[in-house]
Amino acid sequence: MDLKDFASNLVAKDNFIKASFGGFAGSGKTRSATEFIIGAYKALKCTKPILIIDNEKGSRFLVPLFNKAGINTLVKDTLNLSDIIKAFDYLNKGDIDFLFVDSLSKIWYQYVRDYRLKNRRSFMTLQDWGKILPAWQEEFADRFVNLSGNCVFTGRGGYTYDMEENNETRKKEFVKSGVKMKMAGETPFEPDLNIWMDICQKLDENEKPTVWREATVLKDRSGLIDGKVFKNPTYKHFSPIVDFLINVPKGEVKGQTSDTNLAPSENYSAYEKREKRIIILEKVKALFDKYGMGTSKEDKQYKVLISEKFFETSSPSELEKIDIDFLETNYEYLVDFMNGWEHVKDKISFIANYKKPLDFDN
Repeated sequence: MDLKDFASNLVAKDNFIKASFGGFAGSGKTRSATEFIIGAYKALKCTKPILIIDNEKGSRFLVPLFNKAGINTLVKDTLNLSDIIKAFDYLNKGDIDFLFVDSLSKIWYQYVRDYRLKNRRSFMTLQDWGKILPAWQEEFADRFVNLSGNCVFTGRGGYTYDMEENNETRKKEFVKSGVKMKMAGETPFEPDLNIWMDICQKLDENEKPTVWREATVLKDRSGLIDGKVFKNPTYKHFSPIVDFLINVPKGEVKGQTSDTNLAPSENYSAYEKREKRIIILEKVKALFDKYGMGTSKEDKQYKVLISEKFFETSSPSELEKIDIDFLETNYEYLVDFMNGWEHVKDKISFIANYKKPLDFDN
């Protein structure tokens, strides 16, 4: 394969925008995200509806904004991740031009609650998080990154903590070191644009409060507004990244060439065969118990003869090494044989003269 067939010139595959707005209650996440969506919708010359996933009960306050902008807007109230995935399908198919999830934190909370309910957990352990975080990455984050459409979500704020030594007590303590969106792993930083919203206030000389919102750009892939802080932000503050996406050269981007999986793996086949072998041998024992074959000298003799007849050995060590297919097949013959066991008087002759179905074919 030539290099030109393997890779393409550096161009943008599309100009879709993905953004997230995080912050504490009242910080202006929903309003700023809406301003951004309306501005980007017009700049990108979208025509299809916007779909809002609203679980914050705030979409009714956005009606005047979308009506003024003349944008057809749909809404759905849900906490279920499966509904988000369905909305992704509508976006990928082009049925909608923008998806707005307000807020994704509540979807994440419900996802964790569902896991706890399904697995009967009163609290989450490290092993639980080791299962649920990769599952969320696969179910939501990977799908979000690969979306063929514009998507914005909000998330509730929380704090990050570091451990420091108290200068007075000389003891280790957890102290607040930063802020974050309450969300699984790296999900808040999957978008191209990540905004942190704060509510700010100060008292004037008459002790009357002045209130405003500030937006801090925590991530901007274009680098044009990264790290900047905007007071009472509007779309024009965020527009540079959208303008960048509109003007960047577009074209075909070469995709995956090989399906070869080079990741190392453990050999589970031997383990699975061993498990099957243990189960079959346990079923053989249960079959003997079913027909009253105990630990008497006579019963032990029968067991040895039967084992040698069907499995060609009575040694437990050799039984553990027998080919699993041979063991499974002959267990079925043994079940057929034992069906007539109770009605036979000369059991030793019955064992010696019994022919397995394969023997009849010969």
